[in-house]
Amino acid sequence: MKTNCDDCGGNLLIDLARAEGVCEVCSLVHELRSDDADTNSATSLGDGRHNETVNEGAARAGARLGGRMDPFGGRTDGAGNRLTPQQRRFARRLGQLDRSSQRDTDPMYTQLMATIREMFGANMARAVEPLARATARKLTPAQEATRKTLTPSEQRRLKCPKTSICRAGGQENPELRGRTDQENLRIMALAIVSIAAKLFRTVSINEIQLMRRYGITQRQLVNARKTITKHYQLRVALGWAAPPSRLNAAAARQDEFEKVNNNIVDALTGRMDESDLTEALEAFSKAMTGLDEPNVDASTANVAISMVAGCVMYNVLQRMGLGQGNLSALATAVGRSGAGIKSRLEELKSRYESGGFPEGSVLFVRDAEEAVEGVEDTDEEVGGE
Repeated sequence: MKTNCDDCGGNLLIDLARAEGVCEVCSLVHELRSDDADTNSATSLGDGRHNETVNEGAARAGARLGGRMDPFGGRTDGAGNRLTPQQRRFARRLGQLDRSSQRDTDPMYTQLMATIREMFGANMARAVEPLARATARKLTPAQEATRKTLTPSEQRRLKCPKTSICRAGGQENPELRGRTDQENLRIMALAIVSIAAKLFRTVSINEIQLMRRYGITQRQLVNARKTITKHYQLRVALGWAAPPSRLNAAAARQDEFEKVNNNIVDALTGRMDESDLTEALEAFSKAMTGLDEPNVDASTANVAISMVAGCVMYNVLQRMGLGQGNLSALATAVGRSGAGIKSRLEELKSRYESGGFPEGSVLFVRDAEEAVEGVEDTDEEVGGE
C-alpha cells in the first residue's frame, strides 16, 4: 500500500473506511485500493463472496450456473486419447471457471438490453427491463405447462414475441421484419420504449424521428408494438408480471399531441412557403383550441389525438388550397394513412351536418357558408335571366 504523498513525499494518514490516504504535510487526498484483511477483498474469493461482478440479467428465470464440465477433470479427450498432465491442469482450470460463471439460455435478451442501452441509455434500459424480459425470454417450464391448458388464441398470444417479430410476414411479406438481426433488435427496442411510455410512465419519445433515423417502417413498428403489448397484457392477467402503473390519460394525450405537432412542423417545413406555413400553423392551433383538444373530455376524445391533428391540419390546408401534394407528408408525420385521414374527416363532417358534432363549426362552418353563397349566386343568375 502507498504510504507517501505523490506531491511532497510526506507520510499518508490512512483511512480504511473511505479507502483514502491524506498527506499529513500538504493534506492532498490519495485514493487507495487496499487488499489486506481489513477490507472485504480478502474474502471475495471465499464462500461468502459478494464483490464479484455478475450478470444481473442472467441471475433470474431462464438463467443457470455452469457445471457441464467434469469438476474432477477427465483423463481422456473426446477421441479417447490420454491427456497429458498439462492438458489436465488446463481442463481443470476451465472446469472451475465453468462452474463459477452464469449462462443465459436466451442470448437475444442480452442483445436486446444492449440495444436499448445504446439507443436510449442505461436508465431507460433499467426502466423497461420487464417488457424486454417478456419480449425475449421464453416461458418457464411451469408457465409453459399452464399455457397448454389455455385457449388457442391465448396460446398464440403467449408465444415468445421475439420469434413472432423476427419471423413476421413469412416469405410473402418480408417487409414486416428487419433484414438483419440488428434491425430486428432495433425494431423491438423502439416498440418496447414506445409501449413503456404509456405503461410505465417513462419519458415519451418521438417515434417518427427515431424510425427515420434507424430505417424502421410504420408497419414494422405497429406489428412489433401490437405483438409485445398483447403478450405482456396476458402475462399480467395470469399473474406472471406486475401490473403497470399507467400514465394519466390527460397527460398521455398531451404528450402525444406535442410529438405530433413537432412532426407536422418538420414534415411541412420546406414544402410550403414560410408565410403559408405560419398561417397554417396559426389556423391549426385555433382549430384545435376550438375542439378543446388535447383534452380527455373533448367530443373527439375517443379518436386518437394523432388522427384528430391530422384531420384538422388537412382541413386547414384544403381551405388554403394547399391540400393537394401535402397529404402524404402529413399522414407520415402523424403515423396514419392518407386515406384514413380523408375518411375520418368526412365522418366528422357528417356528424357536424347531422348536429351530433357542434364543435365542428371551427372546421366546417366556412364550407357551409361557401355552399350557401354559391346557391344564392346561382339563384340571382337565374332570376336575372
